[in-house]
Amino acid sequence: FIALVFLFLAASFLMNVWGEKREIIRHPLTNPEDFTKQPVREARLEPKVMQDGYMYRCNDCHDNIEPSTVQKSFFSAHSDIILDHGANNYCLTCHSINNREMLVDINKNEISFAQSHQTCLQCHGPIYRDWENGVHGRMNDFWDSNKGEVRKLTCVACHNPHQPKFQLMQPAPAPNIQNYRDFLEHLTIKEQSHE
Repeated sequence: FIALVFLFLAASFLMNVWGEKREIIRHPLTNPEDFTKQPVREARLEPKVMQDGYMYRCNDCHDNIEPSTVQKSFFSAHSDIILDHGANNYCLTCHSINNREMLVDINKNEISFAQSHQTCLQCHGPIYRDWENGVHGRMNDFWDSNKGEVRKLTCVACHNPHQPKFQLMQPAPAPNIQNYRDFLEHLTIKEQSHE
């Protein structure tokens, strides 16, 4: 008896017994620009700043200024910087007091700007571990290191270190298998096969 019920239902779906056709939903193609290898922001890997049309290194000014130990919310020379980093709203939490071209870890050991993720891990340990394992953040080039270089973007390639909360992004549309080949034709990637 149950087999007859299922047979009747299958036939009714095929013959459209109820008279309404189901609309086939066609999802829009994913925009290839959503899958760029470019980072969200340009990471500052060198301690330089453009001011009044000139490129300065941090110590060009800070060597002549007595370091302040007072926490400030406004910086006349760095008016573009707005600190919104929770409890870390103090320059010297991350920047060296003696050498402004260096960052520091929790023990005040100096770290280069290129290794800024070492500064981030002092407070963001679980997220850093996720980043190390490829769960947080983004990897470029190859996931399989046997096929080529695996390049991880650093924290500051996505997060502004002074305001690290990530800006909301429009999610990519759901996959559409019917249009997948069209999508691949417009996407520039090294390998189009997926093993």
